[in-house]
Amino acid sequence: MFSYLLPEIKLSLEFSERKLLLCIADIVSIVSGVIGSLWYWSHLANRTFSLELITYHSLWTIAMGVGWLMWMFVNDLYDLRIAVRLGRTIERIWGGCALVGIVYLIYYFVTAPTPLSEQSFSLRLAPALAIVTTSILLSIWRSIYAVFLGVGHASQRVVIFGAGVTGTILAEAFKQYPHYQAIGFIDDNPQLHGRVCQNIPILGDRHSLQSEIDRYRLDEIVLAISKPIDGDLLRLLTNFHERGITITPMPVLYEKLTGKVAVEHIGSQWYSALPLTKNPFDTFNRIGKRVLDLTCGLIIGLILAVVFPFVAIAIKLDSPGAIFYKQERVGQYGAKFTVYKFRSMVRDAERNGKAQWAVKGDARITKVGNFIRKTRLDELPQVLNVLRGEMSMVGPRPERYHFIKELQQQIPFYRTRLAVKPGLTGWAQINYGYGSTIEDASIKLQYDLYYLKHWSPWLDFKILLRTFSVVLKMQGQ
Repeated sequence: MFSYLLPEIKLSLEFSERKLLLCIADIVSIVSGVIGSLWYWSHLANRTFSLELITYHSLWTIAMGVGWLMWMFVNDLYDLRIAVRLGRTIERIWGGCALVGIVYLIYYFVTAPTPLSEQSFSLRLAPALAIVTTSILLSIWRSIYAVFLGVGHASQRVVIFGAGVTGTILAEAFKQYPHYQAIGFIDDNPQLHGRVCQNIPILGDRHSLQSEIDRYRLDEIVLAISKPIDGDLLRLLTNFHERGITITPMPVLYEKLTGKVAVEHIGSQWYSALPLTKNPFDTFNRIGKRVLDLTCGLIIGLILAVVFPFVAIAIKLDSPGAIFYKQERVGQYGAKFTVYKFRSMVRDAERNGKAQWAVKGDARITKVGNFIRKTRLDELPQVLNVLRGEMSMVGPRPERYHFIKELQQQIPFYRTRLAVKPGLTGWAQINYGYGSTIEDASIKLQYDLYYLKHWSPWLDFKILLRTFSVVLKMQGQ
């Protein structure tokens, strides 16, 4: 009766809406767990639950809240591919519970007075309750999301306009994102109609769009075509847009899903591969980025000073040769500089003088070298390059001139990555790691271009956090 007063409820959430929902609900779960635990503890300890009590415990409650969010972030629990996998999500949440619990035990009980009084023990009970409670609430919320909002009726229903190579690449990417449901392809080539591509049917031509939208209640049309849009198609898409259907170019959605720029599949939209908008590294941002470089560089410099004797002795005992390895690399605007690293390979690893890519299971890598690569300890001396301004904390990996000369001839836009300073870590490094082929270099370039297009202080912070996670998990190569 009153349905005309209410807008239609749309369960299919867009990419950004899902991430925002996950973050907000996580914060609510953490706050509820902490406040609820304080309330329960106050009754056990015969205390009055009040704002004053919450303020008194504000130090550990804030630390726990920030710690939980950082743990969720570095463990990719805001990656929608992980969020729909209930088993992996629960495992990582309770892994966080165990880690936070260990940190809590070390800090509170090691620093506890001796002997431990009943009052002191009672105070230490509140954080323990909060750790368990927040873990339970986060597990319940993430289970609800995975079961009810992860797939099925809550998915974004899309049709791909164009069943060529570009559309196929996008359909392949959809397989990792179950919250996107590809209903079918639309293609103006009549010879393709009725066929199946990537297990997705080719429904018909542009004139079939109207009936398919009504039939499947589509949310989005993705344009995966390499040719410019003609006037007839433009009018058709404009009509659908007025009806509330999202019209998205394939390169835009591909970037959103994968964190890469589709260099080889942009067709006439070549400009979408380049950061042609206002340079994000303007004067103000360059100053901010340099301050971050110096701050992080000094911190890493202190870490380097602590670990240097141990790493140096290990390298010397493991294999003959120098402790440090230096090599000429190409930096911003093509300027050459010398990069410093702890030696991780045998002496004279390139005996013939020809540049060689490091490959997985490379026989030239020593036993100690394998360890320092996994923990990224071999990269620490590059902090000298950061402090000298030749490198940044975050940016594309500095490459050798020989490889750049070769790759720029085979990969479109390869020299674009030289527009910024190379980084000690970067978007490509945390998402793909080392590469040993032309194909690997092409994929890493897609990540580098994404970084150039979408740079922000938050993206740098995100990369640094993810790098810290890679180091802790020994996932370096």
